[in-house]
Amino acid sequence: MKRRDSIKTMFLGSIGASLTLESCITSEDKTVLDQVWQYNYGRTTEELKWDYKVLTGKFFSDTELSTIEKIANIIIPPNEYGSIKEAGVVELFEIIAKDFSTPAHNQYGEKVLRRGLIVFESICNSRFDKSILECSDEQIKSIFDDIAYSDNKDEELQEAIRLFAVYRGMVLTGYFTSEIGIKDLGYKGNTPNVWDGVPEEILKDYSVSYDEEWISRCVDQSKRNDLAEWDEDGNLLT
Repeated sequence: MKRRDSIKTMFLGSIGASLTLESCITSEDKTVLDQVWQYNYGRTTEELKWDYKVLTGKFFSDTELSTIEKIANIIIPPNEYGSIKEAGVVELFEIIAKDFSTPAHNQYGEKVLRRGLIVFESICNSRFDKSILECSDEQIKSIFDDIAYSDNKDEELQEAIRLFAVYRGMVLTGYFTSEIGIKDLGYKGNTPNVWDGVPEEILKDYSVSYDEEWISRCVDQSKRNDLAEWDEDGNLLT
């Protein structure tokens, strides 16, 4: 299941059990409902109201979302598997900002995610007299090179370093939990495979090799379901 779908699933899971909430939904909001899958597990009335607010509200401006996308594309550039846009990373920022923008979460969306944009924009403006969207990728990379490492002791950059760590973590999380990110990792899950021994190049690196007799006995895929048998002296028979 895609992350965005799973988030939406939480919303409609018990929509049918809450006629009060559904009666508050306008025809314009039906597009949201049409995109959400249904699971039959419970959500309290308050949880449903909050889910609805998160899914239909807007936290970042269009300019801020474009800025986040540009930052994310520099952290993980487009590749053969896809891009930040296709992975839905920007949508993750928007969802987290809205979902965590409560006193209980210390206004995370405002104090951390939006604050990050303000700080990054300030550095960009002071160095290049431009906004992030106006700067070249190389100019932005030069800034990130200064704030990407926690061992940088420049006092003026400490807040930017902390905030960049958050942005980098969210970009990586958003990308590598998406379908294209999982493909990029090469993760195949519990997929049956065939073991035919340690690759030859690895054996050469360690200056070791297989005994041919053992190869014929232990790496014979036609016998992969056979149980090994040993003689009294511990010699492999099969």
